[in-house]
Amino acid sequence: GNTSNSVFAMPRAAWSTPYVSYGSNFQGAQRLPQGVCYKREFVTPLEEAELVKAVDAEPWLGTLRSRAQQFFGLVYFQTNHDMPSLQPGSETGQRGRSLGDLPHWLLPRVVDTGVFSELEEINQVAANEYLQGSGIGAHVEDPVSFGANLATLSLLSPVEITLTPVEQPHQGDGGIDHGNWVKILLEPRSLFILQGESRYKFTHGIRRSRIVTLRDGTPYRRGPDYRRVSLTFRELLETRRKLFDEDAISRSHDLVEMT
Repeated sequence: GNTSNSVFAMPRAAWSTPYVSYGSNFQGAQRLPQGVCYKREFVTPLEEAELVKAVDAEPWLGTLRSRAQQFFGLVYFQTNHDMPSLQPGSETGQRGRSLGDLPHWLLPRVVDTGVFSELEEINQVAANEYLQGSGIGAHVEDPVSFGANLATLSLLSPVEITLTPVEQPHQGDGGIDHGNWVKILLEPRSLFILQGESRYKFTHGIRRSRIVTLRDGTPYRRGPDYRRVSLTFRELLETRRKLFDEDAISRSHDLVEMT
């Protein structure tokens, strides 16, 4: 029953201090964006192995060039364009693997952090696989599609996630670093939260850099055997849970323009 889940409850104040580096021009102050929370060792090494085994039990989808994905619960591909061809085209196609394929303790533990109001708020878990040269472009999780709370569990290997104010133009072809960023180390087995300002006012992305700076300052090289698996917990909103027929597409465009 639900009472057994309470042993996994995490005190709301039991967040960890992340390892952070700031760009030389970051907002003129070294301050984490509001809404960032971080928890080291959110799962144990044994639980990490259980999670990876559960995710690897079925084939990964190679839909995106940059990384492989799987979905548990409802399916939605985050893209830079409104591309209905990428989205599921039927009611059954909107469902990925069952959320029940994940260990029974996982979702209650995430909810016990207080980030999500209830278990039902998490209706999608997106698994991503990052190999040696993998990354993800800077983006804001589509506010029309996804709810206000995002949580990512990192497994197997470390990586740095880069947050950049949304108004900051991308660096030019010369590759000159604008310096207006903050990098946060995502350690294996850690939970990373984006809410509020950090969710809506900052892009987040993972650069393809082969070097990750660890908490003790030592460089970690993303070599040929590098593999990171992440699980992102989200609420897919009703505005995107409709089928992608022409009427639905036009309605979603109207909704974006109204907000």
